[in-house]
Amino acid sequence: MLMDKDETKNSAMKIDYSQLMDLRIDYAFKAFVEENPEALISILNAIFANANINRVVKSVRLKNPTFDKKSVEDKLSILDVRAELEDGTDILVEMHLHGIGQILAKMIRSWARAYSEELETSKKFTSQPPTIAIAFVNGAIEPIEKPDSDTDEIHGVYMIMNRKNGAVLTNAMELHFIDMKAFAKAVNEANSINIKEPIDDMFAYWLSVITEKEINNKDIIENARKEKEVIGMAVSAIAKQSEDKVMRQAYQRRRDEIFFHNVEVEGERQRANQLQALIDEKDTALAEKDARIAQLEALLKK
Repeated sequence: MLMDKDETKNSAMKIDYSQLMDLRIDYAFKAFVEENPEALISILNAIFANANINRVVKSVRLKNPTFDKKSVEDKLSILDVRAELEDGTDILVEMHLHGIGQILAKMIRSWARAYSEELETSKKFTSQPPTIAIAFVNGAIEPIEKPDSDTDEIHGVYMIMNRKNGAVLTNAMELHFIDMKAFAKAVNEANSINIKEPIDDMFAYWLSVITEKEINNKDIIENARKEKEVIGMAVSAIAKQSEDKVMRQAYQRRRDEIFFHNVEVEGERQRANQLQALIDEKDTALAEKDARIAQLEALLKK
């Protein structure tokens, strides 16, 4: 649980941000919200408010985040956080600090699995509550059709809708992609949460805490602690968890796994780029050869 109000006020502790666990690491985020469901409620409300969605979360019930295998070939799928709202809406939350190449497909698959599970227990299709998937990602999710604007979108919301008039077909699917990298970049450039892309204040406060390792000016987070009690309590709770030796070891193992995964992915990307460069060079040489042959043939015909 989060520290109570008196404990938070009386401690007035100075936070050593260099020692805090990074909430962008899925293990740390999962451990934090499991022990602090009030913080998860605040985070969800900030996300929905930022998307101008008329939904207020008053309570959550954390659920088993693991999907069982459907077949021998089916891989075990594990979400970071899975919760149910008071109206039965299913919430899936994932934190992705590694490459974003397969995240879109993974989130759609996770949504489909969760929605189908709920359909099995629902008496009527019409009474089926929506399933909402939220992914915190370290980069932009590239849509099939890019918008005219070239700005980095921090919070994208996707639903099933009519291409012609934008009419939403159903609220059954709702996908949120939150670009932590774009947010941290914008905050560092503005040296404030008042960035060019208008966002909800509470959403900005929470993203500042989540992306703390990338925020250059820690006074931004200190101000958030002072202005919003729930943020102050959350940072204190993260500091307390970060001092737990067992949790710290598990966190460091997971952080190292992600680091080496990123190194491997980046190495594969570089090798792919080098191979493509060789192919392009070969194609250019062949095109030049064909052009010279064409010139010689033209001369011979004269």
